[in-house]
Amino acid sequence: MPQYQKELSKYSCHLHLAEDCMKQYQGSVDKLCKVEQDLAMGTDAEGEKIKDHMRNIVPILLDQNVSTYDKIRIILLYIISKNGISEENLTKLIQHAQIPQAEKSIIINMANLGMNIVIDGMRRKIYQMNRKERITEQTYQMSRWTPVAKDIMEDAIEDKLDHKHFPFLAGRVATSNLGRSAPTSARYGHWHKDRSQANIKNVPRLFVVIIGGVCFSEMRCAYEVTQALKNWEVIVGSSHILTPEGFLSDLRDLSS
Repeated sequence: MPQYQKELSKYSCHLHLAEDCMKQYQGSVDKLCKVEQDLAMGTDAEGEKIKDHMRNIVPILLDQNVSTYDKIRIILLYIISKNGISEENLTKLIQHAQIPQAEKSIIINMANLGMNIVIDGMRRKIYQMNRKERITEQTYQMSRWTPVAKDIMEDAIEDKLDHKHFPFLAGRVATSNLGRSAPTSARYGHWHKDRSQANIKNVPRLFVVIIGGVCFSEMRCAYEVTQALKNWEVIVGSSHILTPEGFLSDLRDLSS
């Protein structure tokens, strides 16, 4: 009937969009996401430790349907999981993935962010937080990884952060090399008490500022921690929002 034609066209449009999304997902995205999560977690969806990541990443690197940036991201995840690889192995990975030589700098420049990428002998010691076990939390199979930012948010609220690496919270005093006390946040956890308006949520707030960009999953963590704890509010911010493609483009520009 004529009066339903407009409504039917809307349903048809959404149906076609859903079909196109599913085609993209089943084409390569599902395989890509699985390998990414396995590399990030070090385990598969069943929790079994993966002994040979190379067997999983080679099909992705050889797949012509996977973009160059996606392949670079897989290579970076593999290198980080191995805490650095040799120049020879990196060359082989780049050749398998058919990555243009001009894009190789994206991988090499990751070392400027403190990661071991190409190693020649000794590896640099990198500080890593002890990750929390989140076995009871409900996650999607294709998004099992929990950003480190969530652990930091929770530990900051519970006052469990390492004093050596996070000395400026809750009135702690860190001594500098000059013998003077380093600056601290004098209002941490108390500034909210100055507010008397009834319509303002009367809870302490944790402000997390991530230098160099914040990704969507880290922003989601602020909502999740706020929702879980109720008596705290977490506010996260940064200079800009990071996307996978934008992050890799920024890495490439570090050479210029």
